[in-house]
Amino acid sequence: MGAAVAILEPSAAERDGTAPSSAVTPEIDGALADLVALTVLAVNRLAPATLRSATFGTALKVVVSDPQIGTIFRAALLQMGERRTTDRLIEIVVESGAR
Repeated sequence: MGAAVAILEPSAAERDGTAPSSAVTPEIDGALADLVALTVLAVNRLAPATLRSATFGTALKVVVSDPQIGTIFRAALLQMGERRTTDRLIEIVVESGAR
């Protein structure tokens, strides 16, 4: 039996930059800002995929635009997959047009 595949695309708010932000955002800059942005991206993109794969046991693709983010997401899924085997069903795909 083949696995169903769902591709999680960025939401419309993520694509056009209108996603709501916290009213209280601490001032951060430099490398810390990059880490925060990466964490937010991971939570917004990987969390729904891990929930769906764990709930339904189906393969999923998460599309990212940057090869470095793809590498980081793959490494995170590899580590998380040691405890939650359904995370192995998630594939990270890099597409230059994705946002």
